[in-house]
Amino acid sequence: MNTTVLVERLKQLGWSYTADQLDGILEDSSKDNVSYSTFLYTLLSKEIEHREETELNKRIKKSKLPYIKTIHDFDFAFQPSIDEKRIKEVLTGRYIHHGENIILLGPPGVGKTHLAISMTVEALTQGHTALYITANDFIAECQKANKQGLIQRIIKRYCRPDILVVDEIGYFGFDELSSHTFFQIISKRYETGAMILTSNKSYVEWGKIFGDEVLVTAILDRIVHHSSTFNIRGDSYRLREKKKAGIQPAQL
Repeated sequence: MNTTVLVERLKQLGWSYTADQLDGILEDSSKDNVSYSTFLYTLLSKEIEHREETELNKRIKKSKLPYIKTIHDFDFAFQPSIDEKRIKEVLTGRYIHHGENIILLGPPGVGKTHLAISMTVEALTQGHTALYITANDFIAECQKANKQGLIQRIIKRYCRPDILVVDEIGYFGFDELSSHTFFQIISKRYETGAMILTSNKSYVEWGKIFGDEVLVTAILDRIVHHSSTFNIRGDSYRLREKKKAGIQPAQL
């Protein structure tokens, strides 16, 4: 049979990737003298793998991650305060199915964002959806949406994904609008949608971040109830790299 007909049939099924690879697959199968079942398995596997890769790339793009990092890039030896076994438990994704939260606390540069992104990438690979934003960008989005009368759209947007990642809580104070919007999102996601949060402040300092002790108590009550908190104590990776490069920090 003319392969042109097979290519047309594959494309009718929406198997354009396999159609484009058909000549090579047929050549390899003929050369190796494979069985019909093996040939069919190869054909199906290549199409499925391509579709899974395409869907993963779509999920990564929609997640708005600033960059891609995996747990294999993380130097646990440099941060002995982090229990690697606990991190690997998070990577299984069980917390997502239970609507639990992961909270990473520690000073700047100790790897909180790296860990948050690594956890998110692993979840995306497992087929989950995610959305990443820094706290400062969240505050700005709330202010912009409020002017346009779209604050409810913001709430729906951040309640939709399986995992919400809010990075760098504590560097900038929340105003009243963003604090209450954040609380509404936390409330709607409570016990149903997982979150990964990073902060350079301890829980006792969150009242200053949100400017309302009563509100922050309600926020923490919902966040911490079903959560795993990682308190990271150690040196800054960025400072270490500067020292390696021979750059000494300024003495105050």
